[in-house]
Amino acid sequence: MVLKLIKSLFLKDTVKTGNSNDVRELIDLLHNITNGLGDYATHAFQEDNPQKKMEKGQEMLSIIIGVEEKSKSLNNSNLCYLLAVAYRNYCAWFIRGDQRKKYLEKCIFFINKALSISSDNIDAKSELGRLLIEERVVRNISRGIELLEELKKDGKMPSYLNSVLTKAHRQSGDIEIRQQYDLCQFNDPSPAVFSEERKRFRALISKYKKRNEIDKLKATLDQYYNLAVLVTLCYGEHDCNSGVIGWQYDEAINTVKKMCKKINYSFESNGIIKKSNFISQNDWKAFVKVFGENNKRFNPVKELM
Repeated sequence: MVLKLIKSLFLKDTVKTGNSNDVRELIDLLHNITNGLGDYATHAFQEDNPQKKMEKGQEMLSIIIGVEEKSKSLNNSNLCYLLAVAYRNYCAWFIRGDQRKKYLEKCIFFINKALSISSDNIDAKSELGRLLIEERVVRNISRGIELLEELKKDGKMPSYLNSVLTKAHRQSGDIEIRQQYDLCQFNDPSPAVFSEERKRFRALISKYKKRNEIDKLKATLDQYYNLAVLVTLCYGEHDCNSGVIGWQYDEAINTVKKMCKKINYSFESNGIIKKSNFISQNDWKAFVKVFGENNKRFNPVKELM
């Protein structure tokens, strides 16, 4: 399929400006070479044959450069965005070290071009925000936060970016306790999202302890406790330091919908959460230091499910 598309495109002498067939063929080609289950991704992770891996990387890069050349006369936002994805994936699959910067800069260039053509390209804006937060060599956290907050405000931010945005605020030191902590916000209840939320709580606990802001510290611990109750209902004793399989995640989505409004507990009233590894032993020490010893034990699965 990929070879057929390559031949059909790169054996042509010319490309008609704005020709919809040319745009569609280029987009199809980019979809094929950036497929995470495709030929190039497969070879990228076959470390036993470095020569073959290098050859496939060069082949992928040649295709990207060819598409880039042909796209110059085609003013299409989606095509520019997919060129950015192609450079991103090529960089992730085949490039290491300082060489990554120039390919990530190409990626950002084409995302910005996509947005200049169509400012409402949600995929492009989402990916730009993510790159500026997560990729160290091109990092601009404040700009990344600005982009994702715009999407969030408009209700257009993809759920997988919730943890990215939370992390960005935490890393920039821009975190405060939320006065209303809504557990129903976790429409993406993945372990990665829960883990990032735990990091946010730990940062807040440390912050309020240093400032001796006891009321905020207590409120933070109460919110953290209720998050742990939700996580335990979703994943039992799983500590959220690794992923889960698909059916567990699907069940967690239903659990959040069913239980998020019913959770209103506290360490002070209910004690240690049984059969839960989400809150660490070191975290529990913070609860005890603030609220005092508590011999009660609480099993949210038995209580609520």
